[in-house]
Amino acid sequence: MIIIDSNVLIFGETFGAPERDLAIAKYKHAIEQGRIGINVIILSEVFHKVQKINGRESASLRVRDLLNEPAADFLEFTADVVIRAAKLARDFQMSINDALIAQQAFETDSPVLTDNVKDFRKIKSIKVIPLRDHA
Repeated sequence: MIIIDSNVLIFGETFGAPERDLAIAKYKHAIEQGRIGINVIILSEVFHKVQKINGRESASLRVRDLLNEPAADFLEFTADVVIRAAKLARDFQMSINDALIAQQAFETDSPVLTDNVKDFRKIKSIKVIPLRDHA
């Protein structure tokens, strides 16, 4: 399984974004590799940004489509995962949303496909798949 960070999904919905085609290609490649992981944090971030860019209807449809994607696994959070993620957020000075995604990546032994390489690479125990080459 590959956990898909919200920024990849948002770029894929942003017409005119220079990252759009790459985001779509990497998303499709991740599906071809097997399973993709999403969670409520990722869906919330996608809805929030897509509704600002393309409107609420588009955002609602995108979230529904992600939940209905046959290759997608919806990952839930236990209280223990949230506690460990809060410690990650503290120790690595990252947002709680990124820490929650990182903790799930660690718990499921899954890489994270993201454009936010800087924060996720702070945690050596998870594999990061960069959306694009970062200099």
